[in-house]
Amino acid sequence: MNFDKEIGEFKSSFQQGNALTKVTMVMGFILTLTSLAELSSKIVVWKGFILSGIEFYKSFFVEPVISIASIAGLHYSELELYVATISSVCIVTGMRIQAIGQQVAFREISERYGNEVKPNLLFYWVVAVVVPIGLWLWYGFGNPTIYPWWSVFAALFFPIFIVIPKILMAKFAGYEFFEQNNFSYFKSYYIYVGALILFICMLAAINIGIRGDVEPSKEAAEVSLSLVVGTESKPA
Repeated sequence: MNFDKEIGEFKSSFQQGNALTKVTMVMGFILTLTSLAELSSKIVVWKGFILSGIEFYKSFFVEPVISIASIAGLHYSELELYVATISSVCIVTGMRIQAIGQQVAFREISERYGNEVKPNLLFYWVVAVVVPIGLWLWYGFGNPTIYPWWSVFAALFFPIFIVIPKILMAKFAGYEFFEQNNFSYFKSYYIYVGALILFICMLAAINIGIRGDVEPSKEAAEVSLSLVVGTESKPA
């Protein structure tokens, strides 16, 4: 972007514009500065939103799972549970987008050769079910050495492990990457994972809102009851 050109065009438009145009441009400039000034407060709000999601996940998933699993003889530390959850989400989402990618690829093959063919997706669904279950059982019954940052790295960059082999095979092994121009593994993966995180944060926000509304409602009910009975409510 040529900033000198942009500034020059802004000055020219301001000088040549009528009074309404000038007022509109000035107001837009002020609103832009205001938005920048409010950026820090928005960051604080989003930080609280994300932290609420983490607390909700810990209270309504981590602690109940550890408690219930111990009854069945499966013992998890919080770290093991975090890594197992991240790995499971990564594997299930990865298998899901690979299955979609295969469907797109076979659709392209069918259109190119005029013969409808459908992929066998059983392998992806089996992996999506068996591997997470095996992982949870391994963590629950065993005592494996866990490298959490490797798990986080794999979860963040999982699409790379899907796309790079396809690119290398297309370049050196004559493999044709049919879905390359019609399907994005990166976008699909991050949309699925982002939607899951957003869903958890929304549940946390709803939970906080409900808990915040329940206590005032109880107080209001006690006050109403005291007015009917003719007694004062007990102080909290």
